[in-house]
Formats: sequence, structure tokens, C-alpha cells
Amino acid sequence: MQENPRRVLLVEDNEADSRLVRELLAGVEDQAFEVHCAESLVAGLDALAHKEFDVALIDLTLPDSQGLATFETIQRHADNLPIVVFTGVTNENLALTAVGRGAQDYLVKGRMTSPALSRVLRYSMARQLNASQGRIEKPRARVIGFLGAKGGVGTTTLAAHFAVAWKRQTGQRVLLLDVDSDSSSAEFLMRTKSRYSIVDAAANLHRLDLTFWKSVVSQNPLGIDVLPSPGLNSFGEQLPSERVRHVLRFARQTYEAVVVDLARLNPLSMSLLEETGTMYVVTTTELPSVNEASRVLKKLLDLQLPQDQVRLVFNRVSKGSMNLVPELEKALGYPAYASIGDCAAELVETYESGRCLDEGVTAHRQIAEMIRKSLGTPAPARGKGLRRFFSKTPA
Repeated sequence: MQENPRRVLLVEDNEADSRLVRELLAGVEDQAFEVHCAESLVAGLDALAHKEFDVALIDLTLPDSQGLATFETIQRHADNLPIVVFTGVTNENLALTAVGRGAQDYLVKGRMTSPALSRVLRYSMARQLNASQGRIEKPRARVIGFLGAKGGVGTTTLAAHFAVAWKRQTGQRVLLLDVDSDSSSAEFLMRTKSRYSIVDAAANLHRLDLTFWKSVVSQNPLGIDVLPSPGLNSFGEQLPSERVRHVLRFARQTYEAVVVDLARLNPLSMSLLEETGTMYVVTTTELPSVNEASRVLKKLLDLQLPQDQVRLVFNRVSKGSMNLVPELEKALGYPAYASIGDCAAELVETYESGRCLDEGVTAHRQIAEMIRKSLGTPAPARGKGLRRFFSKTPA
């Protein structure tokens, strides 16, 4: 028997069928198999996100997904993984259709033997390996999270300006994802209007392809895609964290950068931490906010997030309180990555005139500076035109 077992993801909600597969594979003499069982589509996607598998054996009829959509969803989330469809006699034609769309093979329940099951899985792995030779894996998007120490510190405003400034500096395809279930501020600031929200994307994981995605996101005039929160339409309801996590994973395959308005530290935002690269913790200089920021920072570091990726931002810093920032850094025992001036009056004025996300807005310029610092790019030269004018040799 080979020393390294082949890792099999079995997505099947029928306990008797799962037990049979495990028993048949345990009886294979010349190859060891390690079987991980998932009883639903979401559980299968979770397994794919956390473990590496050699092959997947999936039932098309699950509690949370039916038919070809089950196969296609698994395929989208793991396009290099060989998939074998596990089906009943009545769905054999459906299984054949799945093979036509990229499944490596199919097995009919009640007709399996230990050698046949082993042979199908091994041949499927070999065929997929040959098909994958030379393929270049598509890079996943950078995810930047904005987390407020408490409500009302301007987290959504900074996230919206950051998304626009990032696109302006990098030219990348950017998504602003709003997971604050109690507010629809991101949609308001980005001047978009959509019939759908992240709730619709999360409820339709089995349909989540590019065509469906384009129907739920909206684009603001500056070219940023926005997937808003449901806001008051589902006031008091908690977003399903395991499904939102898979929406974010899908977005990472679609965009080059995803900016996430995480609102506050709660079970949902914590479930998204492993998908997030850089985390900006937003606070004001007011003592209640600073106190909450201290608790948030400690929690994030206790969860083993790298300190260089957890960045403290003081927002709405007035001229009079600017000298407080060094003292607050000492009190927190944590350095400030950036301080954003108190631009509330300017933001109101520019929003009314339709220029809220304009490059000339003070807060936007400061956030653009923060991005340049993050990317290590130099600030644009100023006064170049005047220098050229005065350096000209007189005729």
C-alpha cells in the first residue's frame, strides 16, 4: 500500500451512502484513501477553503443545492480539482451532462464495488493532472478590510474613499463589499442603487457565476463595483457568516482588489478575518472610541493576525486634537498608521455638489497618501509645470 493516502472530499448528505463509500475505499489494497465527509454544499465549500484534496466525489442532490448547480459551484471554487459525480439511477442522464461540462466521471449508487470506485477516482486524478499541465493559477484579489472601533467613527466613508483612490492609483478592478447589515451607507456614498444586496448573493451560492454576479452588483460612476448590505430591509437579521465568506471568496477570483466595510467586530467580521489581508482599524480621538480601539486591537493580535497588517487609523482629527495622537499611541501601545483630518463640513458640501469622491477632497487626498505609503509608491511631484516654466532659457 502506498504511504501517502489520497485525500477524497465526499459531499453527500445520506449517512448510509457516506458510510458505504468509506468502507469500500478502506477495502482497497494497493492505495490508501483519506475521506473527508461534508453533508451540504456550504460544508463542502468550507472544506475546500481549509484543506487540500486530490479528488471530490459529490452527490448532486443536497439540502442546500440541487442538480447541475451543485457540480458547477464546486467546480468554480476548485477548478483544478477532479470531480466525480455520485448519483442515483434516476439521475444518470444528469450525471452524463455533468461529465460533458467538465466532471471527470460519474458513479451510480448501488452499482459500486471497491475496485471500481478506486479505479474511477485514480483515473480521474490522472486525467485532471494531465489536463492541468502548464496551467497558470489565476492570482486572487488583495482584500483590504475596514473595521470600526465602534459605530459612528466614519468607517464606511473611509472604505468608500479608499476603494476609489485605490482604483485611481492602480487601475485595478475593485469591489466595495459592505457587510454592515444595519446600514446602507456604502450604497449612499457611492451613489449607486441596486435591487439586490449581499444577502441575495449569499442565498444563491449554487447560482453564483459571473452572469448572476453582474445582476446583483452595481457600479458607481467612477467604475467601482458595489455589493451593498441589505440595510433596513433586513434590520436586526444576522447575515449568514459561512455563506458571506464564500461570496468573498468568489469575489477574490473576480477582482484584483476587494475593499470590505466590516462595520464592527462581531461574529460575521471575525469569520472574514482569514480572507482579509490588510486590516484598518478606525477610531476617533474621543476616549470612548480609543478605549474600544484598544479592545479591538488586542483581540485581533490575540487571533494571531500579523501586526504589520493591522493598521490603526485616527479619523476626524481636528487641528486642536492633532497633538493628542502621540499621547494616544503611547496609551494604546500601538502606532498610528495614518491620521485623517476632520473634514465633515467639507464632505457634506462636496457630496451635495456631487463631488464627494473627488480627488480634491481633503480626506480623499489623505487616504490616497495612505495608499501610496502602503504600496511604497512615491507621491506625485507638485509644481512641475511651474518648474518647467521657470527653467526655460529666455529666447
